[in-house]
Amino acid sequence: MAFTWSSAEHAIGVSVFDEEHQRLAALMSQVHTALKEKEDRVLAQNLMGALIYETWVHFDHEERVMEEVGFSERDAHAAEHAALIQQAKEMLQKVQRGDISPQAMPDFLMTWLMSHVQITDRRYAECMQQRGYR
Repeated sequence: MAFTWSSAEHAIGVSVFDEEHQRLAALMSQVHTALKEKEDRVLAQNLMGALIYETWVHFDHEERVMEEVGFSERDAHAAEHAALIQQAKEMLQKVQRGDISPQAMPDFLMTWLMSHVQITDRRYAECMQQRGYR
């Protein structure tokens, strides 16, 4: 599924994380394009690996700031992050082995990320905004 970022719909109000979310969405769209338009599985798999890494970097950043601002739900949020990274790594291995469709991964990540951003991340946004993050 190709994806177009919309600040009105997807932004949480913490610009640094909105920018990171937007970059992750763009990477997901690149995977989609590599699979659907270019039909390049190797490029798609390389992009999937990059997407997992960039997602991990983003999660680490979020968790450090949550710790800094004393966000009470940090541990539960971090556990969700860890579970997603594990699922994504396992899914990439299945794609590489040919056990599942390559499109399953970007579809899964897009659904998960957008749900996570729009529900779970909005909970920390208010805490961060109260402590000066905009």
